[in-house]
Formats: sequence, C-alpha cells, structure tokens
Amino acid sequence: MSEAFSINEDMDQATLERVIKAVHLFTGITITEQKKTMLQSRLRRRMRELKIAHYSDYMDFLDKTAGEKQGFIDVMTTNETFFFRTPRIWEYFQKTYLPEWASQNPKSTLKIWSAASSSGEEAYSIAISCQELQDRHPGFEYSIGGSDISSEVLKEAKAGEYFEKSVEFMKRSKMELFEKHFQTKEEGMYEISSKLKQKVKFQAHNLFGIKKDQYDIIFLRNVLIYFSSEDQEIVLRNISRSLKEDGILIIGESESLNRLETPFEFKSACIYTLAKKKDK
Repeated sequence: MSEAFSINEDMDQATLERVIKAVHLFTGITITEQKKTMLQSRLRRRMRELKIAHYSDYMDFLDKTAGEKQGFIDVMTTNETFFFRTPRIWEYFQKTYLPEWASQNPKSTLKIWSAASSSGEEAYSIAISCQELQDRHPGFEYSIGGSDISSEVLKEAKAGEYFEKSVEFMKRSKMELFEKHFQTKEEGMYEISSKLKQKVKFQAHNLFGIKKDQYDIIFLRNVLIYFSSEDQEIVLRNISRSLKEDGILIIGESESLNRLETPFEFKSACIYTLAKKKDK
C-alpha cells in the first residue's frame, strides 16, 4: 500500500520571496509576506495536481516550464464574488445610468466592459439589468464584454453555472429576477439563461495591457486593492484609453482614487468620469 502524497507544509523565506515576486511579475498583484498562509494554501492545490512535494521544487518547475505560467496565475487569482454585490451600485446602474443613457442615445448600442470579471457574476448582473430595460424598451441595444487573467474562472463564466453561495443574495433580494433569468440545473446548482449567455463575451485580458475597444461604462471593481499605488496608476491609465470621452468608471466600495495620479475625476462614491481637458 503506497503512502498518500504529502506536501512539505513549511515554505522557507527564500521561496516565499520567489512566490511573491512571481505573483507580481505575472499578474501585477502585490502580496505581502503576511499572506504566506494563503499563498501556501493556493499553491498546494496546484502542487498536488503535479505531485510536487516542496514549494521550492514547484518554483523551479515554474521557472523552467513556460506552460506552467497560466496554471500559476489561475491558482493565485482565485476570487469569490456573487450576483448584485454592493446594492447601491446596482441601484445607480439600473435606475439612473441605464434610463438616462438610453434616453440620450436612442439609436446606439451601449457598450459595457466588466474588467476582472472573475467567474462572471458581475457581468451577468449587468446583463440582467440591461435585459430588463430591453424588455420594457425593445429599441434598447447593449453589448457586454467580460475579461479576466485567469483561464479557469473564464471557463466558469462561459459555462454560467453557479452554486448557491453565488446566487443566495439575489434570491433573497431579487427573487422575481432570479426566477426569470435562472434555471435549476441540479440541487444547489443554477444556470443563467442561454439568452444572457449569448449577450456576454468573455476573453482573457491582463489589465497591464491596453484593450483597443471603446466602452460607455467600465466596471473595475475590487481588483485595484491588490495592486501597489504605482501599478494602480498604470492600470487606470490603460483603462482610460478604453473609455469613451463621456464614459463612466465604477470601482469597488473599498477602493479610492484619492492621492493617485489618474485621468479620472470623482463623480460620486465608487463612480468616476474622465477628467475634462483644460483649455490652454
């Protein structure tokens, strides 16, 4: 009888520094040494798949194996989210932004980007909101793009299948919408409607690169907190190049652009616009 595969639980200081450096190099995310336990936990999942017993051996494998970069990124960027997170943002989007935009742009298609969209809960929350408006006003058209650096969460987003924890809040607060746009796949598992799946296009994108499309509104929520101030400014400059001149940027409730050099100006909590260029 063979011994169960086990992993050395203790990551030494030199290896910890290698991991932190690799996370920043590949994702831009800044992680402190105080997150050592979290880093070990996430790496263990990948190491068990590869049957590598020591953290230092895994980092050696990462250094010499080009194809492992994505596997490393996937385990290091695991984030949990849920539908209609931060109600006041959705209150603004549904009751203020969408009707005003539709009224001012009757013959245009609203273009939306859910940046760092993780497993798709935010992008589909956007889709549900837009579809509700289209059901009331058939002339309204919309297009949604979702992106993330992790190939694993993009697969989940495209599948559009969610466990109870992702939809629990929506079931409590928006049961009518939940029943309209979801179907039960099996006990504790729900699937977004095929109509909404077709409305959202997911693709891989690193926020340290520039997306060439132009959007009316960009959701960049709960991702800036993982970057240093300098990297936040780089990401925000890149984002600004994808936002139309009169566009809106929405960030997370625990984030702020104060004390950063960015092309944005404050509109209200979590909501920013591009700064107006001053006449010389």
